[in-house]
Amino acid sequence: MLRKLLGLAMSVVVLMVVAVIAINAIIIENDMASCDDVNSGDSNSCGPADAIVAVSGGDTTARTKKAVQLYQSGYANKIIFSGAAADATSISNAEAMRRIAEADGVPASAIYLDESSEDTKQNAANVVDILHNIGAKNVILVSSPYHLKRVKMNFQTIDNTISYRTIASEDQHWDWWFLKPNGWVIASTEVIGIAELSAEVK
Repeated sequence: MLRKLLGLAMSVVVLMVVAVIAINAIIIENDMASCDDVNSGDSNSCGPADAIVAVSGGDTTARTKKAVQLYQSGYANKIIFSGAAADATSISNAEAMRRIAEADGVPASAIYLDESSEDTKQNAANVVDILHNIGAKNVILVSSPYHLKRVKMNFQTIDNTISYRTIASEDQHWDWWFLKPNGWVIASTEVIGIAELSAEVK
């Protein structure tokens, strides 16, 4: 009996490990994971860009800080923050991100805002308009690890003539996600979103 229980427990663990690996492979596309600095590693991934885009959601502060870090490291001289207000009575997420960036030394002249986007599709549509206005053709997309693939797919759906690279920010909601019920909800949402986008493209 004990041997059977141990065998069952081992099977569950193996299935969970396989599921976690598969989900990470599906939803995470961190193009700049190997970049230590501008022009380090693969020049296609680590070279300078025309603009850095950070969308709100998840750990918004961490996404903002990553965008600021990239700006200060010389990856681009323009940052776009995208996101409507989580609470209609408060400032937009994009404005909150701008304030963090300016407090960290980013000049107001380098920052562009999209304050009306309420989801990832709107992030892409509204920010692409800004990218056209500033003539950006090479863009770094900043988001939480679990959101990278879907963000990139949404932007490519709106305008695939622009080159997009992704880089992950830290996200407290994603640490050890497979040990948290909400982590599985986040992962499932991303997998479903990617599947829906893939079906639309076909």
